[in-house]
Amino acid sequence: MNPNKDIYITPDEYEKLQETFNYKTEYDDGKIIMHWDTSDYHNEIVGNIAAYLKIYLKGSNCKVRIEQIEVIFDESHKYKPDVFVVCEESSMKGQSYTSVPKIIFEVISKSTASHDRITKLDIYQKHGVTEYNMVEQNGNIIQCTLKDDYYSINTYHKGDVYKSFVFPQLEIDLEDIF
Repeated sequence: MNPNKDIYITPDEYEKLQETFNYKTEYDDGKIIMHWDTSDYHNEIVGNIAAYLKIYLKGSNCKVRIEQIEVIFDESHKYKPDVFVVCEESSMKGQSYTSVPKIIFEVISKSTASHDRITKLDIYQKHGVTEYNMVEQNGNIIQCTLKDDYYSINTYHKGDVYKSFVFPQLEIDLEDIF
């Protein structure tokens, strides 16, 4: 038996595993992506972004969700973004969202960097996530905005004011995030 051989897990097997497993996992085309414990700084960044979004969206039909809430893009791609926004037309299957979020923020960690920068970028683009933000813990945000089925890239640095494509009035001073 080859211990390095990839093992394919069906969507149903993944659902059963999730019922008994206490760790953050994501499902990606037959593979389980494990997320180990995050750092205090990672959690601080997630909380700061979520707080800004929650204040901005107060009174709207949109909701901010964080980390442990699953988004099912299709049966082969089930992710738990760090921070995302869903609006009134969102649909659910159990506790998982089945409609595409308006905006996603992923705080990049060493253990998930390539998955967030390559795989998720591709899946989010294919499924029509209008704005995907890769948040680097050094103070940068790489903003990907969907135009004509492809992402265009804008980079914000610590000290800049982030401006959302989806919510044009939303501006965040990155000094308040990092």
